[in-house]
Amino acid sequence: MKIKHIAGAMALGIVLAGQASAATFEGAAGAASNLVTNYSAADLLSFDIDLAQLSSVTLNFRVEASDLVSSQLSFSSLVRNLSGQGLGSIHVLLHGATFASPPSSITTDGFVAVSGSGASSTAAWASFSPAWTSELYIGNPLQTPGATDWTLSLAGRQVGDAFSVTVAVPEPETYAMVLGGLGVLGLMARRRRQGS
Repeated sequence: MKIKHIAGAMALGIVLAGQASAATFEGAAGAASNLVTNYSAADLLSFDIDLAQLSSVTLNFRVEASDLVSSQLSFSSLVRNLSGQGLGSIHVLLHGATFASPPSSITTDGFVAVSGSGASSTAAWASFSPAWTSELYIGNPLQTPGATDWTLSLAGRQVGDAFSVTVAVPEPETYAMVLGGLGVLGLMARRRRQGS
């Protein structure tokens, strides 16, 4: 009888191990009109983000025991700009996780060029010329040959710990403040030249 229980427990363990999933997705924070679709699977965080409104979106997760086996997760996302407004840049920010290695670049669908990009252990960014209005790819959400997903490290995290990935876009108010600041600087420089 004991052998049957042990065999049954082992079989259940094998089934559950085969169904391992990525960190638990606990929802997204940001504008309610921005739609996030979860395609995550074992060892992969994958999302489509539709930006109907220009605002940052934060994807919240909880670490599961299966995530700590390798302490790394693949990450990819397709981000669509449905707002109709052009964006000059985008940032991907990690909180409670780091990049396991420098992330590959953010790419677009080819309608605009990435004019600059960079990364640190917890952030990556790209700027666009002309402004981005269609869709971009973080990692390899379309499974394009030769492209790779980003790898997130959960080293030092425990089961139940929270971490998040934020796709940050400058909001129109930010552009207005920057333009206003540049205008003030221009006026000050003009006055200095006239006073000399």
